Amino acid sequence: MPTESDIKKAVADYLQYKENQGKLWYARLNAGDFIETRGNTRRRIKGVGKGTADLIVIQSTNVQTQYKGQAKGSPYPIARVTFVECKSSKGKPSKEQLEFAERVMGLNCRYFVVRSVEEVQNILGDKG
Repeated sequence: MPTESDIKKAVADYLQYKENQGKLWYARLNAGDFIETRGNTRRRIKGVGKGTADLIVIQSTNVQTQYKGQAKGSPYPIARVTFVECKSSKGKPSKEQLEFAERVMGLNCRYFVVRSVEEVQNILGDKG
């Protein structure tokens, strides 16, 4: 049974493959603070806030205006923002993760909890 870390790595590998094809842009979002050491120098690096999703994906897509079920005008491009939280088969989102999901969905972003690369493919509309 894959761990959350295994799923996160597999999803990130898949997203990197799609980014290399020019199909999307993604970034891993690390929560918490980190200490970086270079020689004798140490500095604190601030990550994203607690509850933030594991990954952000930005894709280009088109929208079409409709009136009474009929397409009107030309389609125009928009950016579609998707946040992805990776969990193991038994993992559940924390209170902070659920609050983050509610906040970003209120901003018209998409948010999904995934347990496999196949789920990400379906979410992003990848036919293979």
